Amino acid sequence: MAKQKDLSHISYGLETPEDLMGKLLHDAEKIHGVPHRYDLFNFFVTAAVLYEWCRKYYQEHEISKQLTEAIGHSDYDALPLDASSWIKDQSCVPNSGQDARRHIVHALRICIETANASKHYHWLRSSQVTAIEDQPVVKDWYQYFFTSVGEGIYVEYANQYYTVEQIRGIVVQFFEGMLKHVCRP
Repeated sequence: MAKQKDLSHISYGLETPEDLMGKLLHDAEKIHGVPHRYDLFNFFVTAAVLYEWCRKYYQEHEISKQLTEAIGHSDYDALPLDASSWIKDQSCVPNSGQDARRHIVHALRICIETANASKHYHWLRSSQVTAIEDQPVVKDWYQYFFTSVGEGIYVEYANQYYTVEQIRGIVVQFFEGMLKHVCRP
């Protein structure tokens, strides 16, 4: 049986999670205010793919199991405790009083669920993304106090609104911190 080819055998310049992180940063630069839908699509898909690459590339590291548990079961407690400290700029977190790992899981799941919906042309029934719109619809006191109201694109996930700029900030900082975490001795 032939050995399965991976990106180290056939590549277009992106072979490692660190390489793909460069693309995510490139895509993130274009996410401001109301980004073009192509730029938003690229960012969400790249973030979803980076999540998958990290799980496979670091499969011998405990982070792979932690990512799988956290994202697969929406269990932010499965992420390392220090993952909260990877979000250095807390301005992207809607409710800084909550554990930042909760928002990390939400932001990653938004990217993954949106990428899957784009790939399959429909949302999975299990998706907790309930709206993507240019203005949030504030339905309760929590949303009233913790929803941004500026111009932008909003994603409602698990009854909480995130701007795409907040998602960008959380996802980029998380992956930067995680990659440093797995590369330290």
